[in-house]
Amino acid sequence: MPLKDQLKARFTSAIQSIPKPAWKILITDDHSQALLDTVYKQFDILAQNVTSVEPLHSPRPPMSVDAIYLLTPTLQNVDRIIADFTQGRRTYKSAHVYFIDGIDDSLAQRLTDSMPEGVLQAFTELYCNFWAIEDRVFSLKAPWSFFTMFGAPGGIASADLAMEAFEDDVRVTGRSIINLLATISENPYIRYYHPSHHPPLGPLVLTASSTAYSRSSVPTLQTPQGGQSSRWRSAMGNMGGKTSEPMTGEHLSRRIAGQVKLDLDEYLKNNPEFPSPAGRPRGVLFILDRSLDPAAPLLHEFWYQAMANDLLKIDDGVRYRYKYTNTVGGVEDKVAELTDEDPVWVSVRHLHMKDAIDTLQTDFAKFAQEHAGFRGGNNVDMNDLKDMLASLPQFQTQREQFSLHLDMAQECMNIFQTKNLSAVGSVEQCCATGYTSEGKVPKTIVEEMVPLLDGRGKISSLDKVRIMALYILFRDGVADEDRRRLYQHARLSISEQDMVNNLVHLGVKVIQDKSRSSSSKGRIKQKPSHAEGEYELSRYKPVVQIVLEDQTTGKLDLSTFPYLGDAPAEPISQRSTPSHLAASNSNPSGSLRSARPTWHKASSARQNNTEGRQRLIIFIAGGMTYSEMRAAYTVGKSLGKDVFIGSTHVITPELFCTQLRALGRGGVGSNPPNPIPLHPQGPSRAIRQPGQGAEYQEILNFRHWRPPVGPPPPPPSTQPSPSAHLKKQSSQGSNLSNGFNNLSLTSSTSSSKPGKSEEKKKKKKLFGMKL
Repeated sequence: MPLKDQLKARFTSAIQSIPKPAWKILITDDHSQALLDTVYKQFDILAQNVTSVEPLHSPRPPMSVDAIYLLTPTLQNVDRIIADFTQGRRTYKSAHVYFIDGIDDSLAQRLTDSMPEGVLQAFTELYCNFWAIEDRVFSLKAPWSFFTMFGAPGGIASADLAMEAFEDDVRVTGRSIINLLATISENPYIRYYHPSHHPPLGPLVLTASSTAYSRSSVPTLQTPQGGQSSRWRSAMGNMGGKTSEPMTGEHLSRRIAGQVKLDLDEYLKNNPEFPSPAGRPRGVLFILDRSLDPAAPLLHEFWYQAMANDLLKIDDGVRYRYKYTNTVGGVEDKVAELTDEDPVWVSVRHLHMKDAIDTLQTDFAKFAQEHAGFRGGNNVDMNDLKDMLASLPQFQTQREQFSLHLDMAQECMNIFQTKNLSAVGSVEQCCATGYTSEGKVPKTIVEEMVPLLDGRGKISSLDKVRIMALYILFRDGVADEDRRRLYQHARLSISEQDMVNNLVHLGVKVIQDKSRSSSSKGRIKQKPSHAEGEYELSRYKPVVQIVLEDQTTGKLDLSTFPYLGDAPAEPISQRSTPSHLAASNSNPSGSLRSARPTWHKASSARQNNTEGRQRLIIFIAGGMTYSEMRAAYTVGKSLGKDVFIGSTHVITPELFCTQLRALGRGGVGSNPPNPIPLHPQGPSRAIRQPGQGAEYQEILNFRHWRPPVGPPPPPPSTQPSPSAHLKKQSSQGSNLSNGFNNLSLTSSTSSSKPGKSEEKKKKKKLFGMKL
């Protein structure tokens, strides 16, 4: 089942907990409402006998209906619920409370002890606190975690803060993954990335030493500031190419995997019936990080979705503004939503741009022949197709979708020609794969690269940065003098040079040191591929794809990707895939062009039967690329697996380079501005030991706190007029309820009767999973 559908089912269980014909009101906070919006349209919510959707922290008048609270479990939200039913208030008939994440026992007790008897009718933890951005893709939408996980720690004071921020993000990451596993009902084996060619990165470099670091010990930062800084500089110098004593310690992926294991064990303890029987092999969760494959975010990709997000201005990978020609010939400014609801987008997003254009032209010509009597055959150009759209007024949705994607494809190809991306892509592919298109070791990289770096105007500075970064990866570092010469030749600014230099924080050897023998085990290498139909400019295979393929064939290296906790009795191979699934889904990697989906059939792809398939779940700390997202779909289809991929955030080449530029600033400067807006009445940072993380509940309390906008309205019917500030805060709720002002609620009776349950029995059911 698609991830969005599974997430929607969780929310539906809460909304429909009070069945028809009873009316109810739905109350949300900013975060839970944003999650709800990803899977539900407001109209669909209101159609389920919901009178309105109201913000929790806005003044709300009393109503004689049952209330469903769909909230983030924070102290502020719990106190607000209590305020609705105490001090003489009875804002609603009853309260059905659904938290999107697990809640601390003491906070749950605070809620149940403070509510009047008979009011609290439901108390459930849904465990759905993550973003389902596609059917197979999830995200934490936490781009700042790139800095907390890979940023330079600095001296004593800033090192403490860096380690605290790191630990907080690791705990949030671990709990978010548990939310995903609870939603899809999977208790997987856990494997993680354990590199041997570089020491721990980011704040974890403080834990590195010549002996292995024990996870049970907490790093203490009691040495003088110069000592801590010198240790960090020593580790960074080791990666930059300078000779230093080899250092070992716990790496980022291992730390996150350990947190996931800890949280999963706790969840299993509290939910002994989890997971529900599914009749499929036990899944595998891979905890990876961005240092596994620093080349993927630098490459120019020519698959439709990846290329469009690289070259075009697409907000958050979803919203694209373009010009649209209407039925009367006028030009309108449109904002398109590139989501799974667009069947044309779903059918072409993972195709190579050439195949995507061919598919759009072929499908549209066929559509026009069937509906408009067009007789142009297949020999039509994109301008002809745009003109034809005006003759199809009766198919408004299809017209807009085709117009959108024809416009996007044409704009991408224009940029491809203007920026000479054919030559740029050829050099990038040789550097990233280590082979030419003929499968030979490239010997003329410098001769091909220098003219591109010298190009004035045609090759952008960002493209030059990407070429040089890939060249350094290919050479496993270059001499310092050569590096400076390349910077001068490309006329890069200091900040642009930092984009390349700061690859050192991802474990990349930027400066070559010939006096040091290289590790026998380094990065996962590409192998020459001679697959039929392979595109010369798209030969690079994301390392994530190699991991998935090797896992399925039982070839994945155990020393680089060890198991945490229990492991399967025998290696998982293709034999674990039912034969009928393997046969029906087999599709060699080089023959994707022969399996073109059509736009009018794409909607059925989301209902494909995946029962019995093993699940492979990939999580990449530090950002995932669109090429890696594509690999999850294509590998899952070709190998007969149910593959999900997620990350702290989605990155484009531009965002990745921008983050790299700021990554090397020492100490606190290596972190971005606080993503949580500060407020004079806001909660203070949790009390903790220096360098340690806060409890998860305290992190939620801090990150999801919102400025107060006043208490619920008092019992008297006369309500004072709110200030302008309050009106702004409650505008969303008032707009949603305007359409229902004429509904008569007095005649509706709730089928959810309060009843008299014993307090002891009610508390006993608080912390279990209820669906």
